[in-house]
Amino acid sequence: MGSTALPSRTPRVVTYLIWIVVVLLAVGEPGAKGPAMAPSEVLGAHAGADTQGLQGKVYVALGDSISAGRFAIAQDGTFPALVADKLGMSLNLVARSGAKAAWALPQLGAIQAAHPALVTIELGTNDAGFNTPLDTFAAQYEAIVSGVSSPHTRVLCIGSWLPSTAVDAIIAQTCERHGATFVTLNGFYAVNDFHASDGGSSYLGRTDWFHPGDQGHAAIAAAVLSALGAGPAPVVGPLPSVSQIPDVIRTRPQ
Repeated sequence: MGSTALPSRTPRVVTYLIWIVVVLLAVGEPGAKGPAMAPSEVLGAHAGADTQGLQGKVYVALGDSISAGRFAIAQDGTFPALVADKLGMSLNLVARSGAKAAWALPQLGAIQAAHPALVTIELGTNDAGFNTPLDTFAAQYEAIVSGVSSPHTRVLCIGSWLPSTAVDAIIAQTCERHGATFVTLNGFYAVNDFHASDGGSSYLGRTDWFHPGDQGHAAIAAAVLSALGAGPAPVVGPLPSVSQIPDVIRTRPQ
């Protein structure tokens, strides 16, 4: 799903001890970029006391190409790998490039058999981009959250990378009904530095701009860790308008 970068402007810096997050807060001139950050600068968080019980247990990352690792430069720079490392958990990756919510339904038995202490569900981007009917997505997402929930599992539902108010509303409402936690990616897509370069290199091959790069994966990991009480969330800018989202991502999935 390649595209031309959405620009942004006006950096804002938030410093909290070793936590430094610098992102662009508004959409601006084409090609504009903010100051480069190492992923460690974006993450900065360490497991807190309320996440100690997760250490040494299984973390299942269920998702699409973003969970699968497109397009971090190295495998240990993907958001599931970063979360697992920070929490001291064993990562079980259940992800496929191009996956919609329907793909996850046959995976639920294997996820349940892994007895995970933590599950992140990162689905909805391809459903938003390729126009899955909302009632269909809602029913599928309900089955997914219900299928992975248990008294011994913390479930985090990550919002759509591609901006979609309707899809995010379904994700958030479904999570709330099941006592899970919604992790918003609101504004992430508008931050140019959160995207990979178009035609760069990664452990999964040539990158495109649509997917997150190292900083994007680090920001998603930071949002997940924040939801678990392991650090502050990144601060990001406003969502781009629908008219600014190129059609190519709707017709050429990775």
